[in-house]
Amino acid sequence: MKNFVTRVPSAKIEEPREARLGPYVDLMIDRNFKLFFGSQKRKDLLLALLQEFLPELNIVSVELGPQEHIGRDEDLVNSVFDVNCTTTDGRTIVVEAQYNARPDYLDRMLYYSTWPIDEQVHSGGSNNYFLDDVYVLSFTKFALVHDEDWDGAKVISSYSIREDSNGERMTEALHFRYVELGRFLKTEKELESAQDWWLYILKNAGSLSEELQIRLSEGGDILKRLLEAARAEGMDKKEKNEYFKNMRNAFDIKSEKWFAREDGIKEGMAKGKAEGKAEVAKELKALGINPEQIAKATGLSAEAIAAL
Repeated sequence: MKNFVTRVPSAKIEEPREARLGPYVDLMIDRNFKLFFGSQKRKDLLLALLQEFLPELNIVSVELGPQEHIGRDEDLVNSVFDVNCTTTDGRTIVVEAQYNARPDYLDRMLYYSTWPIDEQVHSGGSNNYFLDDVYVLSFTKFALVHDEDWDGAKVISSYSIREDSNGERMTEALHFRYVELGRFLKTEKELESAQDWWLYILKNAGSLSEELQIRLSEGGDILKRLLEAARAEGMDKKEKNEYFKNMRNAFDIKSEKWFAREDGIKEGMAKGKAEGKAEVAKELKALGINPEQIAKATGLSAEAIAAL
Protein backbone atom coordinates (compact mmCIF):
# COMPACT_ATOMS: atom_id res chain seq x y z
CA MET A 1 0.00 0.00 0.00
CA LYS A 2 1.06 3.58 -0.59
CA ASN A 3 3.23 4.96 2.18
CA PHE A 4 0.93 7.20 4.20
CA VAL A 5 3.49 7.84 6.93
CA THR A 6 2.14 10.80 8.81
CA ARG A 7 3.71 14.20 9.13
CA VAL A 8 2.35 16.96 11.32
CA PRO A 9 4.14 19.72 13.24
CA SER A 10 2.05 18.93 16.32
CA ALA A 11 3.27 15.34 16.34
CA LYS A 12 6.47 16.24 18.21
CA ILE A 13 6.76 14.58 21.59
CA GLU A 14 6.79 17.20 24.30
CA GLU A 15 8.07 16.72 27.82
CA PRO A 16 5.21 15.26 29.88
CA ARG A 17 3.78 17.54 32.53
CA GLU A 18 1.37 16.87 35.32
CA ALA A 19 -1.92 15.75 33.81
CA ARG A 20 -4.57 18.43 34.35
CA LEU A 21 -8.02 17.55 33.13
CA GLY A 22 -10.24 20.28 31.75
CA PRO A 23 -14.03 20.41 31.80
CA TYR A 24 -14.44 18.16 28.75
CA VAL A 25 -13.53 14.59 27.91
CA ASP A 26 -10.67 14.18 25.42
CA LEU A 27 -12.75 12.47 22.75
CA MET A 28 -9.84 11.63 20.43
CA ILE A 29 -8.25 9.14 22.81
CA ASP A 30 -9.69 5.94 21.39
CA ARG A 31 -10.89 4.49 24.71
CA ASN A 32 -12.68 7.74 25.49
CA PHE A 33 -14.19 7.85 22.00
CA LYS A 34 -15.53 4.33 22.49
CA LEU A 35 -16.75 5.13 26.01
CA PHE A 36 -18.57 8.21 24.71
CA PHE A 37 -19.98 7.34 21.27
CA GLY A 38 -20.34 3.60 21.95
CA SER A 39 -22.85 4.17 24.75
CA GLN A 40 -26.53 3.41 24.28
CA LYS A 41 -27.50 6.51 26.25
CA ARG A 42 -25.57 8.73 23.80
CA LYS A 43 -26.73 6.99 20.64
CA ASP A 44 -28.33 10.26 19.50
CA LEU A 45 -24.85 11.83 19.40
CA LEU A 46 -23.45 8.91 17.42
CA LEU A 47 -26.32 9.35 14.95
CA ALA A 48 -25.60 13.09 14.70
CA LEU A 49 -21.90 12.35 14.15
CA LEU A 50 -22.69 9.96 11.29
CA GLN A 51 -25.20 12.36 9.75
CA GLU A 52 -22.59 15.13 9.77
CA PHE A 53 -19.71 13.17 8.25
CA LEU A 54 -21.63 10.67 6.08
CA PRO A 55 -24.47 12.95 4.92
CA GLU A 56 -25.02 11.14 1.62
CA LEU A 57 -26.32 8.06 3.47
CA ASN A 58 -29.34 9.91 4.89
CA ILE A 59 -29.12 7.89 8.11
CA VAL A 60 -32.25 8.14 10.24
CA SER A 61 -31.42 5.60 12.95
CA VAL A 62 -28.53 3.43 14.01
CA GLU A 63 -27.98 0.37 16.18
CA LEU A 64 -24.79 -0.48 18.01
CA GLY A 65 -23.22 -3.79 17.00
CA PRO A 66 -20.58 -6.01 18.60
CA GLN A 67 -17.39 -4.09 19.31
CA GLU A 68 -15.11 -7.12 19.33
CA HIS A 69 -14.58 -9.68 16.58
CA ILE A 70 -12.76 -12.85 17.46
CA GLY A 71 -10.15 -14.23 15.05
CA ARG A 72 -11.15 -17.52 13.42
CA ASP A 73 -7.63 -18.89 13.82
CA GLU A 74 -5.78 -19.00 17.12
CA ASP A 75 -2.88 -17.11 15.56
CA LEU A 76 -5.09 -14.15 14.62
CA VAL A 77 -5.51 -11.43 17.21
CA ASN A 78 -8.92 -10.06 18.07
CA SER A 79 -10.15 -6.88 16.41
CA VAL A 80 -11.64 -4.39 18.85
CA PHE A 81 -13.51 -1.54 17.20
CA ASP A 82 -14.04 1.84 18.79
CA VAL A 83 -17.63 1.84 17.52
CA ASN A 84 -19.34 -0.70 15.27
CA CYS A 85 -22.92 0.05 14.21
CA THR A 86 -25.53 -0.69 11.56
CA THR A 87 -28.16 1.48 9.88
CA THR A 88 -31.77 0.52 9.33
CA ASP A 89 -31.07 -0.17 5.64
CA GLY A 90 -28.33 -2.72 6.43
CA ARG A 91 -25.15 -0.68 6.11
CA THR A 92 -22.34 -1.39 8.55
CA ILE A 93 -20.26 1.53 9.80
CA VAL A 94 -17.02 1.11 11.70
CA VAL A 95 -16.05 4.35 13.44
CA GLU A 96 -12.47 4.73 14.66
CA ALA A 97 -10.49 7.45 16.44
CA GLN A 98 -6.70 7.55 16.41
CA TYR A 99 -4.72 9.99 18.53
CA ASN A 100 -1.11 9.11 17.69
CA ALA A 101 0.30 8.91 14.17
CA ARG A 102 1.37 5.49 12.95
CA PRO A 103 2.52 4.54 9.43
CA ASP A 104 0.37 1.40 9.23
CA TYR A 105 -2.90 3.11 10.13
CA LEU A 106 -4.56 2.87 6.71
CA ASP A 107 -3.64 -0.79 6.43
CA ARG A 108 -5.19 -1.28 9.84
CA MET A 109 -8.42 0.38 8.66
CA LEU A 110 -8.45 -1.86 5.59
CA TYR A 111 -8.07 -4.88 7.85
CA TYR A 112 -10.93 -3.70 10.05
CA SER A 113 -13.19 -3.41 7.00
CA THR A 114 -12.77 -7.11 6.22
CA TRP A 115 -14.50 -8.23 9.41
CA PRO A 116 -18.00 -6.89 8.61
CA ILE A 117 -17.64 -8.22 5.05
CA ASP A 118 -16.58 -11.66 6.27
CA GLU A 119 -19.42 -11.68 8.78
CA GLN A 120 -21.97 -11.02 6.03
CA VAL A 121 -20.69 -13.91 3.92
CA HIS A 122 -20.61 -16.39 6.79
CA SER A 123 -24.01 -15.40 8.17
CA GLY A 124 -25.82 -15.25 4.82
CA GLY A 125 -26.70 -18.93 4.64
CA SER A 126 -26.50 -19.03 0.84
CA ASN A 127 -23.83 -19.47 -1.79
CA ASN A 128 -23.65 -15.86 -2.94
CA TYR A 129 -21.51 -12.86 -2.21
CA PHE A 130 -23.94 -9.97 -2.56
CA LEU A 131 -22.75 -7.55 0.09
CA ASP A 132 -24.32 -4.70 2.00
CA ASP A 133 -22.23 -1.54 2.16
CA VAL A 134 -19.43 -1.28 4.70
CA TYR A 135 -18.15 2.16 5.66
CA VAL A 136 -15.05 2.94 7.69
CA LEU A 137 -15.26 6.42 9.21
CA SER A 138 -11.94 7.38 10.75
CA PHE A 139 -11.07 10.44 12.83
CA THR A 140 -7.34 11.12 13.18
CA LYS A 141 -5.76 13.71 15.48
CA PHE A 142 -2.90 13.92 12.95
CA ALA A 143 -2.70 14.55 9.19
CA LEU A 144 -2.06 11.90 6.58
CA VAL A 145 0.50 12.34 3.82
CA HIS A 146 -1.06 12.73 0.37
CA ASP A 147 0.24 13.42 -3.13
CA GLU A 148 2.04 16.68 -3.81
CA ASP A 149 -1.00 18.29 -5.45
CA TRP A 150 -3.22 17.61 -2.43
CA ASP A 151 -5.06 20.61 -1.03
CA GLY A 152 -3.40 21.07 2.35
CA ALA A 153 -6.53 22.64 3.84
CA LYS A 154 -8.75 19.69 2.86
CA VAL A 155 -9.82 17.92 6.04
CA ILE A 156 -12.07 15.11 4.74
CA SER A 157 -11.03 12.50 2.17
CA SER A 158 -13.01 9.58 0.74
CA TYR A 159 -11.82 6.38 -0.94
CA SER A 160 -13.50 3.48 -2.73
CA ILE A 161 -12.47 0.73 -5.14
CA ARG A 162 -12.33 2.15 -8.68
CA GLU A 163 -10.86 1.36 -12.10
CA ASP A 164 -7.43 2.94 -12.41
CA SER A 165 -7.78 4.75 -15.75
CA ASN A 166 -11.31 6.20 -15.71
CA GLY A 167 -12.42 6.00 -12.07
CA GLU A 168 -15.29 3.56 -12.74
CA ARG A 169 -16.45 2.14 -9.41
CA MET A 170 -16.03 -1.62 -9.12
CA THR A 171 -18.25 -2.10 -6.08
CA GLU A 172 -20.48 -0.14 -3.75
CA ALA A 173 -19.60 -2.45 -0.88
CA LEU A 174 -16.53 -0.75 0.55
CA HIS A 175 -15.95 2.90 1.47
CA PHE A 176 -13.39 4.75 3.56
CA ARG A 177 -13.72 8.28 4.89
CA TYR A 178 -10.94 9.99 6.81
CA VAL A 179 -11.46 13.10 8.89
CA GLU A 180 -7.97 14.50 9.45
CA LEU A 181 -8.23 16.76 12.47
CA GLY A 182 -4.52 17.49 12.15
CA ARG A 183 -5.41 19.57 9.08
CA PHE A 184 -8.14 21.54 10.83
CA LEU A 185 -6.48 24.73 12.02
CA LYS A 186 -9.40 27.10 12.65
CA THR A 187 -9.60 28.90 15.95
CA GLU A 188 -12.83 29.19 17.94
CA LYS A 189 -13.45 32.68 16.55
CA GLU A 190 -13.15 31.40 12.97
CA LEU A 191 -15.82 28.67 13.27
CA GLU A 192 -18.55 29.26 10.69
CA SER A 193 -20.61 26.08 10.32
CA ALA A 194 -21.93 23.13 12.30
CA GLN A 195 -19.20 20.98 10.80
CA ASP A 196 -16.55 23.46 11.92
CA TRP A 197 -17.86 23.13 15.46
CA TRP A 198 -17.84 19.34 15.28
CA LEU A 199 -14.24 19.36 14.06
CA TYR A 200 -13.17 21.89 16.66
CA ILE A 201 -14.81 20.03 19.55
CA LEU A 202 -13.49 16.62 18.48
CA LYS A 203 -9.97 17.96 18.11
CA ASN A 204 -9.74 20.35 21.05
CA ALA A 205 -12.26 19.38 23.75
CA GLY A 206 -9.68 17.62 25.91
CA SER A 207 -7.31 20.59 25.96
CA LEU A 208 -9.86 23.32 26.71
CA SER A 209 -9.61 24.97 30.09
CA GLU A 210 -12.99 26.69 29.94
CA GLU A 211 -16.42 25.66 28.74
CA LEU A 212 -17.46 26.56 25.18
CA GLN A 213 -20.52 28.62 24.39
CA ILE A 214 -22.17 27.62 21.13
CA ARG A 215 -22.77 30.70 19.00
CA LEU A 216 -24.64 28.81 16.32
CA SER A 217 -28.34 28.54 15.54
CA GLU A 218 -28.14 25.84 12.84
CA GLY A 219 -27.25 22.57 14.55
CA GLY A 220 -26.89 24.38 17.83
CA ASP A 221 -29.13 22.07 19.88
CA ILE A 222 -27.22 18.88 19.07
CA LEU A 223 -23.90 20.65 19.59
CA LYS A 224 -25.06 21.94 22.95
CA ARG A 225 -26.09 18.38 23.79
CA LEU A 226 -22.65 17.17 22.67
CA LEU A 227 -20.87 19.65 24.93
CA GLU A 228 -23.11 18.91 27.86
CA ALA A 229 -22.60 15.16 27.47
CA ALA A 230 -18.84 15.62 27.05
CA ARG A 231 -18.46 17.32 30.45
CA ALA A 232 -16.37 14.99 32.59
CA GLU A 233 -18.28 15.98 35.74
CA GLY A 234 -21.54 14.96 34.09
CA MET A 235 -20.53 11.31 33.73
CA ASP A 236 -21.87 8.68 36.08
CA LYS A 237 -19.48 7.13 38.61
CA LYS A 238 -18.61 4.08 36.49
CA GLU A 239 -17.89 6.13 33.36
CA LYS A 240 -15.93 8.71 35.31
CA ASN A 241 -13.69 6.01 36.79
CA GLU A 242 -13.14 4.57 33.32
CA TYR A 243 -12.36 8.01 31.93
CA PHE A 244 -9.79 8.81 34.61
CA LYS A 245 -8.18 5.41 34.05
CA ASN A 246 -8.00 6.08 30.30
CA MET A 247 -6.35 9.45 30.89
CA ARG A 248 -3.81 7.98 33.30
CA ASN A 249 -2.94 5.32 30.73
CA ALA A 250 -2.62 7.94 27.99
CA PHE A 251 -0.38 10.08 30.20
CA ASP A 252 1.78 7.05 31.05
CA ILE A 253 2.17 6.19 27.37
CA LYS A 254 3.10 9.78 26.55
CA SER A 255 5.68 9.77 29.34
CA GLU A 256 7.16 6.48 28.14
CA LYS A 257 7.46 7.81 24.59
CA TRP A 258 9.11 10.99 25.77
CA PHE A 259 11.65 9.20 27.95
CA ALA A 260 12.34 6.67 25.17
CA ARG A 261 12.92 9.58 22.80
CA GLU A 262 15.27 11.31 25.26
CA ASP A 263 17.21 8.08 25.81
CA GLY A 264 17.43 7.63 22.03
CA ILE A 265 18.76 11.16 21.57
CA LYS A 266 21.38 10.68 24.28
CA GLU A 267 22.39 7.31 22.86
CA GLY A 268 22.60 8.81 19.37
CA MET A 269 24.73 11.69 20.57
CA ALA A 270 27.07 9.34 22.41
CA LYS A 271 27.30 7.11 19.35
CA GLY A 272 27.97 10.11 17.11
CA LYS A 273 30.63 11.39 19.45
CA ALA A 274 32.29 7.96 19.55
CA GLU A 275 32.14 7.63 15.76
CA GLY A 276 33.61 11.12 15.43
CA LYS A 277 36.48 10.21 17.71
CA ALA A 278 37.09 7.06 15.68
CA GLU A 279 37.28 9.08 12.45
CA VAL A 280 39.80 11.48 14.03
CA ALA A 281 41.83 8.55 15.34
CA LYS A 282 41.87 6.97 11.87
CA GLU A 283 43.24 10.15 10.33
CA LEU A 284 45.90 10.51 13.04
CA LYS A 285 46.84 6.88 12.65
CA ALA A 286 47.21 7.33 8.88
CA LEU A 287 49.57 10.21 9.56
CA GLY A 288 51.77 7.91 11.64
CA ILE A 289 50.98 9.48 15.00
CA ASN A 290 51.96 7.42 18.02
CA PRO A 291 48.95 5.37 19.38
CA GLU A 292 49.57 6.74 22.88
CA GLN A 293 49.26 10.30 21.56
CA ILE A 294 46.12 9.35 19.63
CA ALA A 295 44.64 7.88 22.81
CA LYS A 296 45.43 11.05 24.71
CA ALA A 297 43.89 13.24 21.98
CA THR A 298 40.69 11.24 21.46
CA GLY A 299 40.12 9.49 24.75
CA LEU A 300 39.88 6.13 22.95
CA SER A 301 41.51 3.05 24.44
CA ALA A 302 44.61 1.47 22.96
CA GLU A 303 42.50 -1.57 21.96
CA ALA A 304 39.98 0.58 20.10
CA ILE A 305 42.74 2.42 18.26
CA ALA A 306 44.47 -0.86 17.34
CA ALA A 307 41.19 -2.16 15.89
CA LEU A 308 40.84 0.79 13.49
